[in-house]
Amino acid sequence: MPLHESAIGHQMDPITTSFDERWVMAYAAGVPDERDELFATDAELLVHPLFPVAPEWQLLTANRTLPTGMTVGEARQGIHVGHDLILHRPIRVGETLTISAAITSVGRRTAGATQDTLFVATDATGQAVWQTRFSSLFLGVQLEGAPTSTDIGWPALPDMPVPADGTTAPEPLATRQSFVRPIDAHVYSECARIWNPIHTDVVAARAAGLAAPILHGTATLARAVSIATDLAGVPLGAVRRISGQLGAMVALGSTIEIRLLGFDGSTLHFDVVEQSGRRAISNGVIATNA
Repeated sequence: MPLHESAIGHQMDPITTSFDERWVMAYAAGVPDERDELFATDAELLVHPLFPVAPEWQLLTANRTLPTGMTVGEARQGIHVGHDLILHRPIRVGETLTISAAITSVGRRTAGATQDTLFVATDATGQAVWQTRFSSLFLGVQLEGAPTSTDIGWPALPDMPVPADGTTAPEPLATRQSFVRPIDAHVYSECARIWNPIHTDVVAARAAGLAAPILHGTATLARAVSIATDLAGVPLGAVRRISGQLGAMVALGSTIEIRLLGFDGSTLHFDVVEQSGRRAISNGVIATNA
């Protein structure tokens, strides 16, 4: 069945949720990021800046049946291809937030139909704590109607520095390799509370056309944020925006390379290369409050 243009503007049923120390520390452990401030319960506990993907998953799973035209099975085959998170302030452990979401864009590619979803988390005063533009590709699904988008006033991303000759990609400022253990998808699934069987169940992965389970895209992105900020000497608490396009799949039991491509004191540019040389994350940007 096709994705309908009329899906634009559909509002998901919001959820209200809170985050205790156990959940946010487990998320950091699942990344994994071992910085002391992510586990310091004797002080103000720092929440990993990509933690919002965890409660957003709760909202998605609570809204499996949407009037988009797709079947539930087609919707579940959606691939996460883009992520852009804006943190208006740090997340505080124990606060209660309301998370809402709406479809803001539909489009088409050769491989299938695309959809953008805007998540907004607000606190008890109604102030936005974060916003996420979540981009999906539904393989083999047609778009019925014209590509359409709603103007949400989304801020532009900082441009990547261009080499002086304007012709070649810049040499990385720093790189670090990270081994993805065969169990890392299981650990991230349980610590983040983001469960999709293609990441942990070989039968489900093969049924989806994969050779074996793969690491979550958000797990790759979270690990890249932790490593890129460490390479640049940037505190995680200073992060206010994370963006990137998700591409090649990351196999369990493989090694990825996180490359810091640019840093001007307030904005980091990075990418992630998986073991065969393809980009698992491209056009990565981390903006800080510096």
